[in-house]
Amino acid sequence: MRAMLSNATLFLARRYLRAKRSFVSVITVISILGVTVGVAAMIIISSVMKGFEGEFRKVLIGSEPHVLLHPQDNKPASSKSAAEVLANVRTQPDVLAASSYISSVMYAEHEGMQSGMDVLGLPEDGAKFYMAKIARHRLDGELDLKPGGVVCADYVAGQLDAHPGDKISVYASTNVTSAVKRFRVASDEQDEAKRHAAYKDIKLHPKEITLQGSVRADSAGAYGYVTLETAQQIFGLGDQVSGVLIELKQPGEVKDVMKRFTVAHLIPDGWSASLWTDVGDSRLAAMSNERIMMSIVLLIIFVVAAFSVMNTTITVTTQKRREIGVLTALGSRQDQIIGIFVSQAAFVGILGTVAGLVFSGLVLWLRDDIRMGIAVLSGGSTNVDSGMFLATIPAQIEPWFILLTCLGSVSLCLLAALPPAWLAARVDPAVALRD
Repeated sequence: MRAMLSNATLFLARRYLRAKRSFVSVITVISILGVTVGVAAMIIISSVMKGFEGEFRKVLIGSEPHVLLHPQDNKPASSKSAAEVLANVRTQPDVLAASSYISSVMYAEHEGMQSGMDVLGLPEDGAKFYMAKIARHRLDGELDLKPGGVVCADYVAGQLDAHPGDKISVYASTNVTSAVKRFRVASDEQDEAKRHAAYKDIKLHPKEITLQGSVRADSAGAYGYVTLETAQQIFGLGDQVSGVLIELKQPGEVKDVMKRFTVAHLIPDGWSASLWTDVGDSRLAAMSNERIMMSIVLLIIFVVAAFSVMNTTITVTTQKRREIGVLTALGSRQDQIIGIFVSQAAFVGILGTVAGLVFSGLVLWLRDDIRMGIAVLSGGSTNVDSGMFLATIPAQIEPWFILLTCLGSVSLCLLAALPPAWLAARVDPAVALRD
């Protein structure tokens, strides 16, 4: 008997959904479309935003040094102290590679064109490892660092109008700063002879180096790369270095690794660490907040879709009031009446969720083709260099999020149908049959 009642509940639910030449069938389709749009929007937007966040994180990990250990006052360290730190960190299982480094700013000039760049000087072993890390971002020339050579960002090469093999003159930023100060002093000199003598005494002492190649600044950062020996000559450091550069096996765990290094006293007193996350933490946090806010907006779309399901249930219960009265008069229980309309909502929720899942999969699969189609229709450019950062639309699909979205969609549809179904089940059969 219970099985027969259960089958009758599902039969009536399907019958009400398939009502022909009725407004009920129209709003049922609208309800399904509402659920479809809500599910698809949630999956597509979340996956794409997560993809952007992941791509930005990969660019930072793939271009920035994972850890830079250096004296807190940013003064050069002796090669002996750097060697001691290197000996300690290289034995750690978290460390993939480590080397001494020099970091500073230099100005470059080529045929009257000038530009500045942050310089990263690396020894031979560190240079091979690090340049292999950014090899996929190469744009022109070669990345095999040699003494007296430099690999720079593409925008720097563009500002200098220089190409691989060209000679460029470089100046340490400290030399330029010193020259500017001396120029100001000379300008304040009242005696003309002394002023001219002071002007003549101002010299920058440039060093000539060769441009070896260039990398994409948008994906490989804005560093200029030279050998440690070349950097020491440019900045007049002798055998001193800026500190120790560390590459990690799991760069995403850099903060935890540095806590372990600190506890193990691997970082000398008076030294500090600069992490790759310091460069992009604020941007990554902003992207995460954007994704959270977008999820809230999409949740509102879900709620609107749920109200559409509720509206369908209200309409059905209103139109089927006499039938509900008949079922109640024949002895149907309230939970059976409620089951009819909740089953109807379940059909809508499941069908809309499956349709949204399929549609979102198609959109994510064809996302770059869709982008190109929109570009053609809007008159934009479709010739995007595949080597550029975010030349394609990234997407990171999270199975747990998709499962949560689907379960949430069906659950919201069921919850939305409960209030009108419960009210319909409480109708007095005598009143319902009299109406």
